[in-house]
Amino acid sequence: MTGLQPNSAPTLVKDHPYLSSLVSLSLHTSYSLPAFYLQHPTASLLALLSLLVPVAIYLWNRRPGRVVQVGSLRWLEAAANRRLRSLKPEGLPLLLVRIAILGLLALALAEPSWRSPAPARRGQILLSPAASPEAVRSLRPTLDSLLRRGYELRELRPGLPIIAPEAQQARLAGQMATAPDTDTLAALGHSDTDNTWAQVQQAADSFPNRPLVVVAPLLLHNFRGTRPTLPANVSWRPTPTATDSVVEVVAAWQPRPDSLLLLLAHGTETGTSFRRVRLGHPASGSALRVLPAPAEVRYQEVAGKATLQIKNPGGLRTVSVQTGPSHYWISYDASHAADARVLRAALQAAGSVAPVAPRLTVSTALPTSSDSLAWLFWLRAEPVPTEWQQRVRKGLHLWQEAAGPGAPAATHVAWAESAPVQIQRHDTLPVPRLGWALWQDAQGGSLLSAQPLGQGRLYHLHTRLTQPWSGLADSPELPAQLLPLLWPSATAGSALPDLRVLDPAQVLVSPTSLAASTSAIPLPTERGPVHDYTPWLVLAAGILFGLERWLAARRSAHSVPASV
Repeated sequence: MTGLQPNSAPTLVKDHPYLSSLVSLSLHTSYSLPAFYLQHPTASLLALLSLLVPVAIYLWNRRPGRVVQVGSLRWLEAAANRRLRSLKPEGLPLLLVRIAILGLLALALAEPSWRSPAPARRGQILLSPAASPEAVRSLRPTLDSLLRRGYELRELRPGLPIIAPEAQQARLAGQMATAPDTDTLAALGHSDTDNTWAQVQQAADSFPNRPLVVVAPLLLHNFRGTRPTLPANVSWRPTPTATDSVVEVVAAWQPRPDSLLLLLAHGTETGTSFRRVRLGHPASGSALRVLPAPAEVRYQEVAGKATLQIKNPGGLRTVSVQTGPSHYWISYDASHAADARVLRAALQAAGSVAPVAPRLTVSTALPTSSDSLAWLFWLRAEPVPTEWQQRVRKGLHLWQEAAGPGAPAATHVAWAESAPVQIQRHDTLPVPRLGWALWQDAQGGSLLSAQPLGQGRLYHLHTRLTQPWSGLADSPELPAQLLPLLWPSATAGSALPDLRVLDPAQVLVSPTSLAASTSAIPLPTERGPVHDYTPWLVLAAGILFGLERWLAARRSAHSVPASV
């Protein structure tokens, strides 16, 4: 005890490397949770005070000495002094065992734990099937760098399937297109197949706390619904990187045998504009240079029917060449007279931009079987005749409105820059299993759904055009919304998708660089599994308690006091 002075404890802690590391470890636990830490260090320190109890008992509990009968005490005084000066501790192993028991229990109160190192989480590259091969090739150096750092390459579509390593190079080189067939997916009812918001949200939920790099074009029709709140570890590489517009062939007519008339749609961030292109009559199988590369347009004529085969990164699309105007028929009854007037005005406005204006018939009478119709707008309370239902399978497009009283609704639909259109009532019919929603309200409900049936299609408006159902009659955007459905190039989902392009600022949350947002280092929130050592400490204390009982019994057996 001579080596311990009252003011020497700080020096010991400061100079001793092991104690210094323990102090720094205990200070660090309150901030960032190291690998080894104590859940309740204060309780453990208080419990360690109990170690003073066995020490005090050991120092003060002296057993009485033996009574020995002697003839004279004069010889014992000097021997007693020598014996007091050479006292030796008795029962020290038992004391140490008891101190160890209390120390283990005090440490168990602190619940010591050890956190294993977190495994490195691999980042994910989400490659949209709609990304063109040219855009993918332009990003290949960046994508190759991420793959070398351990990132995985996946398709940005439902299920997020991983691209096999043997197919990655072909995909990055633009030699393999993985865009799904639009008709097939729409027929299966995959309404969210091309919804980039939903796909990225699924990826963020499936791979939490992992860097995600989204490689996708910023086409507006691929971003439906409300923008979700995405974590900061999602970064974007939008494509195409060189252009900010998209050009598509909308429809084709052959008004004269010696000419071909095309309608092209040009999409930008502000809207979609249309341009007419007149060409001479091409030879069958010849390529038409009307779209920018890599799209390819070929004129095909088989059995007197002409078509345009449009090949682009999204797949192959066929546009029929119309030789005459399309015929639309609006058949209505007295209860739908107002809806018929609104629909007539909207169709006339939509048809006015077509190079060949459609022929429109509005009548309370039913069309005859000899009428060749492209569209039949059925605004009547009675069911559609069987004859016209069967004509849908041969290519007729049939439009129906909501029937019955409907259900109250308090929602709206927002189109372009116009004010939101209020929807007060709608029916309760669900979207058909093989159908999809074309128009959706603010709550994600379907306003207009489509269902393929043979070569034609059934359209169902889940509300009505006039009050008290909705304010669609007053919306200046109604003709523009009907226009994509009326083109002769109608395909699954929509005849003409919205070709507008999102402003990159609407996708890129912050100007964080790709290198900073795609680090392969695990994020601070990632931690490995925690191993609790409390049960093992209690078990060790129990074993030592058994050893203490054995030592105590053994000591009692060898220390029976003598009688006086």
